[in-house]
Amino acid sequence: MKLVHLSDTHLGRAGLMERFQRVIDDLCANPDTAADQCSVLHTGDLIDSATEAHMALGRAALDQLHQRGYRVILCPGNHDYGNAAGIDSAAATHFRARFSDVLFAGQAAQFPVLHILNDHQVLVVLDSNEGELSGWHRWFAEGCIGPGQLQRLNTLLDRPETRQHQVLLALHHHPFRYGSRVAPDVGDGHLLHHLFVDATRGFRRLKDAYSLCETVRARVQVLLFGHRHFGLNCSSDASAYDIPLALDGGSSTNADNDADRLRYRIVDLQTLRSEVRTLP
Repeated sequence: MKLVHLSDTHLGRAGLMERFQRVIDDLCANPDTAADQCSVLHTGDLIDSATEAHMALGRAALDQLHQRGYRVILCPGNHDYGNAAGIDSAAATHFRARFSDVLFAGQAAQFPVLHILNDHQVLVVLDSNEGELSGWHRWFAEGCIGPGQLQRLNTLLDRPETRQHQVLLALHHHPFRYGSRVAPDVGDGHLLHHLFVDATRGFRRLKDAYSLCETVRARVQVLLFGHRHFGLNCSSDASAYDIPLALDGGSSTNADNDADRLRYRIVDLQTLRSEVRTLP
């Protein structure tokens, strides 16, 4: 059994639906990711803004995966609940209703959501926007899980039916202070942007990242997320919390880089090893 990790497709932005179609076609044609041996996880920012037109594109893309036999699981991202400037509670309600089947899979419409992957493993999905749905917190959308959801997560991880399984945890926003491991080239054309991102990264991560990491310390085997589009293996950061594998899904459509290749991650649930599939 394998888990395909997609993220940050931003459907609705020019050209990205066509790129995601290439990813879907490759996924379906790849014998290593056949529908009878894979589930698909999307860690948020499925769409670029919470408009009806963008939601229709996202719905069509996920329905296509369903029609080809894949089980699809979705985390909500900040763009799914609004846009780059912030999130909106009315848009969040609309998105949750429109994508309830992939968000909640017939369960109560409340996060965290527990998905049984197989006899040995479960996937717990969080909404890392929930703590930002009111007041000033909704601006800039760094992500906040909120104390209520963290308490529910703590309770869920203590349940016997959860403790007897290996636990994979998925959310949208990144919990670690990380970035490009290689300094940008002086002449790459984006130097000032890189320097600003590096200088401000510490307070642009998930607001309650510390509380999350303490809650899941040594209780989760795999941590999967997106948001920053870097696509890095963050297992060294997660090892401080006794989490063996932590992966940033990047942007499966390379939303910020027209020159880069398309790629997606494949996590082998038996060995807990990951590989990156690069489209030719």
